[in-house]
Amino acid sequence: VVERELKNKKIHFEFAGIPGSDSKYIKGIANIYEFDCGELSGWTYKVNSESPNVGAGEYLVKENDRIEWIYSCDLSM
Repeated sequence: VVERELKNKKIHFEFAGIPGSDSKYIKGIANIYEFDCGELSGWTYKVNSESPNVGAGEYLVKENDRIEWIYSCDLSM
């Protein structure tokens, strides 16, 4: 879903495959990349204002879900 929507909206993005999985790790969206803000920075996501306990590639999107990608300078928080 993420890849499809970013392509539809012509938003530049980069991802990497996760070894041993069909999932992909978001490295950058709209030319903002992991580690741009320090070693703990990167992309995370929320669905309906909550952080799921699974990676985005494992989350089963349901009708009317609102998916939000958030860049954080400290993902440890």
